[in-house]
Formats: sequence, C-alpha cells, structure tokens
Amino acid sequence: MADVAGQPIFADEVVAQMRRAQVDARSALEQLVTFELLARAAAEAGHAGSGAVTSSDDRERVRSTEVQRLVEREIEPRIAKSAISDAEVRNLYDRGKARFVHGRLVQAAVLCVFTGARLKAEPRARAEATARALKVTVDQQTDRTPAALEALSTRPEWVERNVSFTTVWQGEDEPFPRVVGRAVAALSKPGETTALVGDETGYYIARYVAERPPENVSFAEAAPRLREEMFEPWRRQRFLQLTMDLSNGHDIEVSPEAVKLLAEQSSPGAAP
Repeated sequence: MADVAGQPIFADEVVAQMRRAQVDARSALEQLVTFELLARAAAEAGHAGSGAVTSSDDRERVRSTEVQRLVEREIEPRIAKSAISDAEVRNLYDRGKARFVHGRLVQAAVLCVFTGARLKAEPRARAEATARALKVTVDQQTDRTPAALEALSTRPEWVERNVSFTTVWQGEDEPFPRVVGRAVAALSKPGETTALVGDETGYYIARYVAERPPENVSFAEAAPRLREEMFEPWRRQRFLQLTMDLSNGHDIEVSPEAVKLLAEQSSPGAAP
C-alpha cells in the first residue's frame, strides 16, 4: 500500500486500522503513514524505550510508547491553545469584524427571486411578475411564521419559478443589499413582513424573526472566545503541518491504485 523511508505498510495493516479507527481506507493509510513518520522522528530524537524486545507485538508496543513520548514532549506543547499567536486570532477577528462591531441586526426569513444586474428586460419582467404573484400569496397566508415562508418556497409552482428561501442576520447593507436592509430595519415584531422590495439584484420579501442590539466588541474582549472557537481546527491543521515537516528528507511512496481497490472492496455495497 505504501512505503515510508523503507518501512512498508501492507493492506492487512490498513484494514486493521480501518476497523480500529472506524475510518475509510484512505484515512487509515494516512494515519499509518503519520505513525511511521512519528516513530522515525521519535527514534531519531532519542525517545526509545528500554528493555529487550522479544516479539513483533513487543516491538509495536515499544514504537507506540516512543511515539507517545514524542507527541507529549515535543508536539503537544506546540499545538496547545496557548500556542495560537495573537496575530492569528487578530486575523480571524478582522475577517469577521462585522460579527463584533455592528449596528442593530434583524434576523429575517427572506423569500428571494434573484435576477442580477445584467439580466435582460424580458426575463427581468418575468421575475418581477413572479415576485408580485408571490407577494399576493404571502399576504393571503394566515400563518405569519418564518416556517410558512419556507414551506411556500418548496411548493412546485414556486420552485420552478426560481423562488428561494433563506434566513439571515441583516444589517444596513449586508448580506442582502441596502434596499432589503432599509425594509427590514422597519420591522420590530415577530410576523411583521416587508412589502415587496427590489433592485438590480432581484426581488425580496422579508419577515421579522428576532434582533440583536448594536455591538462594539473590541479585539481584546473577543480574543478569548475566538481562540476557543478556532482551537480544534487550528490544532488539526498544525498537527498535520508538523507531521509534514517530519516527512522532509524521507521518501514516501503510496500506491493510489491499491488504495482505490481497497476502498472499493471495503465499501458498504461491495460484494463479499
């Protein structure tokens, strides 16, 4: 299946790892390759255990212990939450600043008939006619919940006319354009619904769900929450990067055909 610096990885090992970790063939092979890289790094770093190795099982236990020591002493400190730099957290804050610094936000359920600025006159007129007919139907409903709008969007007569539904936190001009922002800002109670509004991007009908007051959360205030949120994905990515660094200088050969064949054989629909 693969060769890591002269250490072969066989199909039966991959199958065993698939069962242990409850993962697919490709993921199991990646885990075994990672283990071999860590085992080699552990041996080179002098994390070898003591005592005589009398069997292949003993050898694997020793290698597992060596890898665990390497991870605990040299890798875990580098993937701890405290290792996330302020610059990385600041970057996340800046990219999502609207989440922390914003005016009043209204959560709205929105029916949409999108057009786009370049739509020609005839199809735009059809889209407008659809939107107007949709508004008549909305006004006839006695159920003023967001769920009623969503259910309307799933009816075949509206699906085939490209009516869509979504729920958003709407500000002055995002995520929907300003024409929607102004209309939504006038809503204040559950069930309240805008008139049909539109611009070059399309036509919209929005219904009030909830709201959030204006906020101005500084980076210092947001940083602990952001560090907590980003930790697990950051940790996985950092561990992968450290593992890739270990592969430098080591030849790794993987047989894609063998992986594909094993994946097909182990898939739920494969013949016994």
